[in-house]
Amino acid sequence: MPPSKRNRVIPTSKTRKNRKELVRRLASNVQEAAEKYSYIWVFDVQNMRNNFLKQVRQEFDDSRIMMGKTKVLMVGLGQTQETECVPGAHQLGPYVKGEVGLLFTDREPKEVEDFFEDFLAEDFARSGTVATREVRIPPGPIHTMYGVEGGEEDPLPIQIEPTLRKLGIPTRLHKGTIVLEEQPDGSMAEEEGYLVCRRGDALDSRQTSILKILGVRMSEFRIGLKAVFDKKEATVREVGGMDVDEAS
Repeated sequence: MPPSKRNRVIPTSKTRKNRKELVRRLASNVQEAAEKYSYIWVFDVQNMRNNFLKQVRQEFDDSRIMMGKTKVLMVGLGQTQETECVPGAHQLGPYVKGEVGLLFTDREPKEVEDFFEDFLAEDFARSGTVATREVRIPPGPIHTMYGVEGGEEDPLPIQIEPTLRKLGIPTRLHKGTIVLEEQPDGSMAEEEGYLVCRRGDALDSRQTSILKILGVRMSEFRIGLKAVFDKKEATVREVGGMDVDEAS
């Protein structure tokens, strides 16, 4: 039979992106921003979260933040003195390594450094995160903890009790409240409670699920500044350290 000529719906998830075009566009955007703004910052991100990065973008709505493959970023900046988009930009090369991004801005360096020094956003840990402290569920009624010592202690909704049991926590309902009970072998001493994790543990998916139910946040989103390029002076300064030329 001849092939059908009917129109067919092709899911967009199966269409191929023109990666060469995306690379060219990113490099072009980097070059354009480098020519426009006075300072170029190299930064890295700890515990990447898109929603927190969005907050930073909104705070710096008069600037531009770009992230992508470091080779492409350096193509835009220029890898050598002969190919750099603005004089001196190639000096950022030693810092554009690993998981980094670029911040293009006209704001003064002190304002930028002060902002990121104070900026910290906490979120729930993901599997593989190292626990920053020990968490135990004390015997008796289970409350949300919010990860803050002495914080609110609202009782957990009873609908969550079956989930806690599936996660291995010995619980039961008592007068409309979720309570922690002794394990069958009676091993739970009153002063101990149920150990969720110890400080330094590499958390698994079960532990992170429990911590999220309890409201305990152990992941800190931070942006660390590595270096800044001053276009007027055509120099690079290592943040918190010496100039690159002096350090070498």
